[in-house]
Amino acid sequence: MSTPVPEQWADRARYDLETARAMLDSGRLLYVLFCCQQAIEKMLKGVIAARTGELPPRLHNLMQLAKHVGLEPEANRARLMRELSEYYFQSRYPDTMEAAFSDV
Repeated sequence: MSTPVPEQWADRARYDLETARAMLDSGRLLYVLFCCQQAIEKMLKGVIAARTGELPPRLHNLMQLAKHVGLEPEANRARLMRELSEYYFQSRYPDTMEAAFSDV
């Protein structure tokens, strides 16, 4: 299996943003957050791939990925990244999904 190039990560991130917009238009808010998290994750992984030429780590925590590429987001962006990461994890497991729905 070949390593996705940065442009492929960016294309997938744009697709996720388009999906987030479609989910927003249809009122499926939990999936808006999920797709936004995925878009940021894929853009960060694209940066990692561009800088290292290697497959990015299989992490989903946005702040950990940002640290991996040496980014230190300002406070508001860091808070958003932490919140999106939390929604990502909550939406993946049935026992925590109810908590994710209650916040949306």
